Amino acid sequence: MTLFSLSHFTKSILSVFSNAKYCRYSLVFYIFTLYSGVAIGQNIAEEKEEAYSISEKEKRFITQSDSIKKIENFIQNAFSKDKDTIKGLAYCKAFLQRGKTQGDYNIQYFSSYQIAYIEYIRSNHSNTIKNAYISVKAAEKIKDTIKIFGSHSLLGGSYYVLGAYEESLQSYLSAKELSKGIPNLSYKFISHTNIANVRMKLKRYRDAINEYDLVLKTLEKETKNNFIQYKNTYLSSLLGKGKCLAEINKLDEALKINDQGILFAENYDLPIYKSYFYINHGDIYYKKEEYYKALGFLKQGKDIFVNNTGGQQTNLYIANYYIARCLYQQKKYDETISLLNENFDLIGDNIEADKIENMYKLAIETSKMMGDQEKQIAYYDRLQNSIQVKSDKRLVAKDLLYEDDLEDFKIENNKLASEKTKSVTSKKIIVTISIILITALLFVFLVYRRKTKIKEQKFLKVIEDIKEKKSLDHEPEHPIREVKIKDEKSEKILKKLQELENTHFYISQDCNLYSTAKLLHTNTTYLSKALNEIKKKSFNQYLNELRIDYALLKLKEDPMFRSYTIRAVAKETGYKSATTFIKVFKSKTGLNPAFYIKKLELS
Repeated sequence: MTLFSLSHFTKSILSVFSNAKYCRYSLVFYIFTLYSGVAIGQNIAEEKEEAYSISEKEKRFITQSDSIKKIENFIQNAFSKDKDTIKGLAYCKAFLQRGKTQGDYNIQYFSSYQIAYIEYIRSNHSNTIKNAYISVKAAEKIKDTIKIFGSHSLLGGSYYVLGAYEESLQSYLSAKELSKGIPNLSYKFISHTNIANVRMKLKRYRDAINEYDLVLKTLEKETKNNFIQYKNTYLSSLLGKGKCLAEINKLDEALKINDQGILFAENYDLPIYKSYFYINHGDIYYKKEEYYKALGFLKQGKDIFVNNTGGQQTNLYIANYYIARCLYQQKKYDETISLLNENFDLIGDNIEADKIENMYKLAIETSKMMGDQEKQIAYYDRLQNSIQVKSDKRLVAKDLLYEDDLEDFKIENNKLASEKTKSVTSKKIIVTISIILITALLFVFLVYRRKTKIKEQKFLKVIEDIKEKKSLDHEPEHPIREVKIKDEKSEKILKKLQELENTHFYISQDCNLYSTAKLLHTNTTYLSKALNEIKKKSFNQYLNELRIDYALLKLKEDPMFRSYTIRAVAKETGYKSATTFIKVFKSKTGLNPAFYIKKLELS
């Protein structure tokens, strides 16, 4: 998350338990704590990734002791006194296995929540999602509203970091419903700000503003003494509202909100918040194309921030990125690329860093202006890798939930089998047959679900690709589509061809290599050469790709088009044969057109 873009300034409740004893009703309310894991738990985040081997004595104690409270204290001491995260996680996993085997939901909740909490701090968000999901189910079984709320908030936070915003919103909405039955105001404020942050990411800015206004109006009814985080919550909500107003181009109104926040921060001697508002001021003036004025606010905000925090990394690289954008507009390309490279060094391998893709796109465009084709290619490759890794992580997170459900099923099945073995011989035979049947059915179910999952993943990949292409088309920094230039004549042909694409010439059923070359005022030989040498594809491959991309986008955005028959869709896309269309569509996407249309209708 970033402080300045306010994408997630309210930390999901990392723990409903804030002290070593994990008191039930205490609450940790983090405002403007960074996602990167730097702000809290730094020592935890830096521990080596290594396995801890539990001794037989420890294992017997965790899995067999009758005193659950002693086991919980034993685990807590590993984290708090020994400060050994790896050992504590190993204890929790062994305790969780006991809870599952015995069907004890209190044990399951305690163990899974501790694992999820620690993994969140360590930025292992796939593991956080897996264990937060377990803690949600366990908390629901024991009907503890506070625990369910905390688990949903933690689950939503990890989904948010991985970019699965719709899933994140569902978790936060569930937490919001629970907060209605909790008298502590902190829970309500956390819910509203989390929901506002997600809706901002989903570009539902007006909905986000409504959430922020609700928080601000509620705060106005409260005295500062009634709510310990009054100042932080008030300022963070102003920041969020100001950012959303800027996104819907109400720039002057956004500036007024920021000025209000600056005054409030000065009155209460909160320089860190003052720096946030200055940074947002800079972002607004950037949108106004007043780049020198924007730079003044950005640098002033950065200086205040560095002097008061020591230059916390996430906030520092966001400030640097905003400054780099202004430098680029002033054609100071050397300074721009230098600042971006400084950011890339700060970020390292953290591909989940906010605005990382925007930074790569700006680096690509800057390299282009500097005439450095080698750097263009390098930044473009890193951009594509970032996009792919994020997509893979989102899919892995969902797979983990499925695997956990399957593990629970196996445990229950094993318990049933164990009980049956104590019966008479005739019952053993029945159990054996039942297990065989269940296994067979499970196998069939797994095969079916796996196929369905593969189709789902392919569908999500298609939708992700559409979004990415639209993003690249409309991105202010104008990302590079092709950076490998070999032949000037071929480059000119492809440039004309790209302009011709805007006319949708390719959906004509009479479109072919000859007719296209004629439109470009060249011949078929040169056109083929340009496509083969630069795009590495034949004309037919190029034509099919354009037509299928056109069909995918039009089917997604036009409900009327989805009502057409497959034959009509094929004809509208330029194919004379529906069979050919289906074959090419499936070859490109791995999906049948009918399946794709059905999924769009259900979305």
